[in-house]
Amino acid sequence: MKKVSIVILAVVFLFSCGKDKKEEKEPGLFDIIEDVSDLSKMAEEAEKIEEESQELINATPISNEELKALLPNNLIDYPRKKFSIGNQFMPDMIMAEAEYENEDGKIISFSVIDGAGETGSAMVTLARLGFSRDFEEQSDRGYKKSTTINGYSAIEKIEKNDYDDSEDSKIELLISNRFIITLEGEKTSLKQLKSAVNQLNLKALEHKAG
Repeated sequence: MKKVSIVILAVVFLFSCGKDKKEEKEPGLFDIIEDVSDLSKMAEEAEKIEEESQELINATPISNEELKALLPNNLIDYPRKKFSIGNQFMPDMIMAEAEYENEDGKIISFSVIDGAGETGSAMVTLARLGFSRDFEEQSDRGYKKSTTINGYSAIEKIEKNDYDDSEDSKIELLISNRFIITLEGEKTSLKQLKSAVNQLNLKALEHKAG
């Protein structure tokens, strides 16, 4: 439980530090209730993680060929320009990344991380605590919120560009409490990213997770 407790403390710290700087006034009752509710949900998730973390550590990692098969040649109308398997700075990290770019210079970055092994399980542990929190944040440039996409726990984000009417977007998905999927769109709408999600073989990850 020690590792989970450390993660909870880290998340609480990030959660408190990540609040908008404008909130210099004393918190109201609703704010306090909301924070306690978030922490309660994270604590419940931490108990589940404690039970499942050793299973992740001992799980057989997805193979490089299986990872490569998850990277389609095209996402929506964006052809794949490059990809990489593994991480040279963290050799035990099981992951794949790919970049897609259309003729207008719009970009989608896609990554998948496997939670198998020591490093992967630690990352998924932290991610699961984040996904367990129900939240919505808004500004004059966009928003970020927890949601569900195609039945998966997700976080979506939209941010308007300062110099034109385009927007950047981001989707994070948690698959079977093991795989983390991230898609980031540069000058690409959230609607387009959701279409890209529909083209990914996420069922293969569910099957791998068992």
